[in-house]
Amino acid sequence: MIRSWGVLTLTASSQPWFGDVTTAAVGLPDSFGKISVTVASTARYQAGDRILVGPQTATQDVVKVDSIASSTVLNCQSEGNAKTHTHVTNTQIMLDIACAEIIITNLASDQPVWLGSDNTVTNTGGGSGFYPIEPVTGTNQPNSFRVSNSVNSDAIRTSEGWIVGTNGRTYSAAAIVV
Repeated sequence: MIRSWGVLTLTASSQPWFGDVTTAAVGLPDSFGKISVTVASTARYQAGDRILVGPQTATQDVVKVDSIASSTVLNCQSEGNAKTHTHVTNTQIMLDIACAEIIITNLASDQPVWLGSDNTVTNTGGGSGFYPIEPVTGTNQPNSFRVSNSVNSDAIRTSEGWIVGTNGRTYSAAAIVV
């Protein structure tokens, strides 16, 4: 199955390859352990997804999507009933699921995007930057980065990378899940 994260817009700050942000504050669990996570659209998510709220911060939480409550609200539970934190509006979210292949495509026609292994990647390849995806030129097809696991290796995860580029440029992200 292909899990498309769709066309995403860069903000000039590093962001997860499969990232999103909260559109409302995230509170502590209710008396049933439910944590409501509000996003612009729940269309990308599925029940059973594992997501990181506030990835690579001191208050990172790992939650599992139990159900899709509405077009904007995910009903989640803390993984392993671990203690969770509150998070402010615009907190980053990162999809964290095992997959067989990841495909990141630069859709910009004039600027490269940089991939990195953590949130220190910069749009000049600094920090954890390891791979530039060059822009589309002339009649060339969009340039992509593909990574896949082999038969004898561990699965890769959608949470393994970050991306950065010029503000307003776009890219696409997809994962092949088996």
